[in-house]
Amino acid sequence: MSNALVGTLASVLNSVDPPAITATPARALASDDVLLAHEPPLRRLVHRLLGWPAQSDEVADVVQEVFLAAWQHRSSFRGDAALSTWLMTIALRKARNHARWLAVRRRWFTFCAELPEPAAPATDHDDRLRATHAAMAQLVHRDREVLVLRYLEARPIEAIAALLGVSRNAADARLSRARQRLRALLLPPEDEA
Repeated sequence: MSNALVGTLASVLNSVDPPAITATPARALASDDVLLAHEPPLRRLVHRLLGWPAQSDEVADVVQEVFLAAWQHRSSFRGDAALSTWLMTIALRKARNHARWLAVRRRWFTFCAELPEPAAPATDHDDRLRATHAAMAQLVHRDREVLVLRYLEARPIEAIAALLGVSRNAADARLSRARQRLRALLLPPEDEA
């Protein structure tokens, strides 16, 4: 989503909004610049959560849904957490919903996409990166979500647990299982001899 599109969205929403915003923390959302400042990290997070093969229009749609939901529910922002954390929580939910609806649509149209074979470990960095992207794309959204938050967004396990709404132990367990599943996709099966 371009800055112009976010700016346009924000200006349209501002024009139909009541002139006064009463809640103090929610007032921070009244500026176009506040939304624009959070767009690049949200776009990156959504792109990673949807899997790298996600089309840019899919990512843009989900990011736009995040901003629209944030704007519509800005009165619920109490300021207990940082604005970026609140937006990230909305992004997690919207990406999860998007992934869920994709699965429903695939079943509805009886479209069964063939998953690519796991790539063999490569010696070249670009090949390893492509293999990792392909493996991450094969993971279920729930596994990809926790791996992205921990290793690509560099969030501490406590923050991940809070974002996902689970206990620290549950987040640790999800992370461990996701790592095992990713490792199984990346490592070639051992020859039985």
